[in-house]
Amino acid sequence: MKKLFLLCALVLSVPAAAQEYYGLQEYGLRKNTTRVEFYGGMVLPQDDWVHNGQPVDLGGTGWTVGLGFVRNISRMFALGLDGNYAQMGDGDNFISNGQNAYYRTGIATGLVTGRVNFFPSESTRLYVPFGVGVGHMFARQKNDDGSHLTTNSTDLAWMLGLGLEFDIDETVIFGVEGRYNLVEADGEFKDAFGQSRYHYLSVMLKIGTRF
Repeated sequence: MKKLFLLCALVLSVPAAAQEYYGLQEYGLRKNTTRVEFYGGMVLPQDDWVHNGQPVDLGGTGWTVGLGFVRNISRMFALGLDGNYAQMGDGDNFISNGQNAYYRTGIATGLVTGRVNFFPSESTRLYVPFGVGVGHMFARQKNDDGSHLTTNSTDLAWMLGLGLEFDIDETVIFGVEGRYNLVEADGEFKDAFGQSRYHYLSVMLKIGTRF
């Protein structure tokens, strides 16, 4: 009987010792931690519009990449910095001065961001990101003869989004995020295209690490 008790005690002690040795994984968000996030995906620009009786097509579905730094002020709220570039697909051909041409448009933004986290103690979380900063937009008219004409604008930019992420392990995070983006346009852009602001959607996958 004593041997049986000793055997049972030995068997029960193995998981406890292993748990103590390897430690418990700490999922969820923690206060005063920093994360670096890389993301990329698809950008969906606004529909065409008409200016001076002519349709304006600055580009179609394209791609976007970005980098973010996030600091958790608390489990529920974070602040950070975000840099993003969005490249629209080439626009439809049109006739300019007797030759074919099309627009190629890109937008770069630098934002101060905030983030509200839901279920921050869980390994899978919803969150709402938002940000405001500066956006630089260019629309380049490319002509058949190889020449081009570029219209630039640098002004206020902001975004609002919704994301879902989960912990792969204690340090690596994977997720998907959608954003509504808006960039104000200065006088040169408005005079050329008849718009004082430009908006687009982005859908991205992201991977991040925290420390």
